[in-house]
Amino acid sequence: MELRSFLVRLVDKSGGKISGRVRLQKLIYFCKALGADINVSYRLYVYGPFCQQVADTLQDCVMEDILSEQGGIIQKGSEFEEHLDPAADESAPLSGISLQIMEDVLKFCEPLSTRELEITATAFFIDRQQKVLFGCNDQAAVIDKVIRAKGKRFSREEIDRSYERVIEGCFPLVEKYMAIEKK
Repeated sequence: MELRSFLVRLVDKSGGKISGRVRLQKLIYFCKALGADINVSYRLYVYGPFCQQVADTLQDCVMEDILSEQGGIIQKGSEFEEHLDPAADESAPLSGISLQIMEDVLKFCEPLSTRELEITATAFFIDRQQKVLFGCNDQAAVIDKVIRAKGKRFSREEIDRSYERVIEGCFPLVEKYMAIEKK
C-alpha cells in the first residue's frame, strides 16, 4: 500500500488524530515491523526508529491539507475524507492482515506515553536487529545495546520496563503474524 494511504488510514483508525510526529513514526514502525504491507525502511535515530520517507510523506500531506498539524497534534485536514475513500486510492488496498496489524499496534501503543513509545520501539528495533542480523537471542546483550543508545535519556528501570513491554506485547504479536504468514 502507498505510504500516504496507510498514513491516512492510521490517522482515521486513531480517532482522527495522533499526538505528534514521534508517536506517528513509532506507530508506523511497529506496523511495518509486524508485517504491514508498506514500503518503508527504518534506522535508529535520536528518538528511536525513524524513517525519512514517513517524515516527508507527513509533510506532503500537511502541505496538501490532507492532514493538519497544530500544537503537536496531527489530525484530519480539509482534504482528508477524499483521500480516505478507497475508490480514490490508486494504490493497492489495505490488506486484511495489514488492517489487523494496525489495529493491534494501536491497541498496544494507546496506553503508552510518547516517551514510553520511544524507548519501547528502540528496544524492539535493537532486539529485531540482533536476531535478524546476528542470530543473537541474548536479552542482556539487547538491554546493553539499548543502554548504550538511550542510557543518557532513560534510566535503567525505564529500559528494563521497555524490554518487558517488548516481551509481553510485541513478541506475541510477532508470533501471531508469523503464524498467519506461514498459512
